[in-house]
Amino acid sequence: MKIAFFWTWEFSRNILEWILKYEEMEVLLCISQPDKQIWRKKILEQTEVKKTAIKNWIKIMQPEKLKNNLELGEELKKSNLDFIVVVAYWKIIPKAILDIPKLGCINIHWSILPKYRWASPIQESIKNWDKKTGLTIMYMSEKMDEWDILKIQEVEISKNDKTQDIFNKFEKIWTNLLVTTLQEIITWKIIWKRQDDDLANYCSKIEKSDWKIDFLEEKGEDIYNKYRAYYNWPWIFTYYKGKKLDITDCFFEKSDLIFDKDFAIWDVVEYEDCGKNYIWVLCQDWIFVLNKIKLEWKNEVDIFSFINGNRDFLDYNFCK
Repeated sequence: MKIAFFWTWEFSRNILEWILKYEEMEVLLCISQPDKQIWRKKILEQTEVKKTAIKNWIKIMQPEKLKNNLELGEELKKSNLDFIVVVAYWKIIPKAILDIPKLGCINIHWSILPKYRWASPIQESIKNWDKKTGLTIMYMSEKMDEWDILKIQEVEISKNDKTQDIFNKFEKIWTNLLVTTLQEIITWKIIWKRQDDDLANYCSKIEKSDWKIDFLEEKGEDIYNKYRAYYNWPWIFTYYKGKKLDITDCFFEKSDLIFDKDFAIWDVVEYEDCGKNYIWVLCQDWIFVLNKIKLEWKNEVDIFSFINGNRDFLDYNFCK
């Protein structure tokens, strides 16, 4: 089974390492994004897939563009490919390339299609309180995430799962799912199905406005879901005295506590429970527990270290 991979991201590297353990899978070529410059060190950093390809003596190409790329097209054609497999490549694959492999181009998409198409499906699942998500393996066309579905495997979303947790769950299943799908295509044991476009939702590229907290408009549980969705990157943030404040570690919980009338919604308060102190932001019937934060141009610190240097943070109100 002759395969070329269009992959870039670290999770793609993990799949590639597993695929190489299967003797029937002959990886002839890896296509990755160009190396990126680390701006402080001013050196080029290799993509994770490139590092893995080099280690395993696999030919690597890193084209700036795919459309009308004759060199890439010729390299793919002479490889006599059965499949091209695409995971997190972040570029549109033109039809001239899609038509090259004998058995088609396959994409692994991290949602249950057609519910969430395009760029940020896991984040949307978490923000919408979905109980499950999944991996979809599909044939590719020039239209993103719209072609026939080959296989879907679902995973549960626990109430405190973050985006990274979902990827960790995917990592346990997607190699076997991919290998099984390719084997069933070759042996004609798989039946694909059309997507219902009427059920599709489109998840655009994450913008700065998406991870900004709007205390006036958003409920406590909505903010917590944003925190889960954007945990580790790019974080949720608000502003404190005109400076960007990233919330890097927090927790939300339902609460029926009755507070003193001197407190208002979105006040920052210190609360003691069972001999331990907490810093809370009051959110109607939710409590926003702050653990770690990062002020603009500063390092991440635990909340009590931050308060030691910013005493007026206590009793601060995020909506005044």
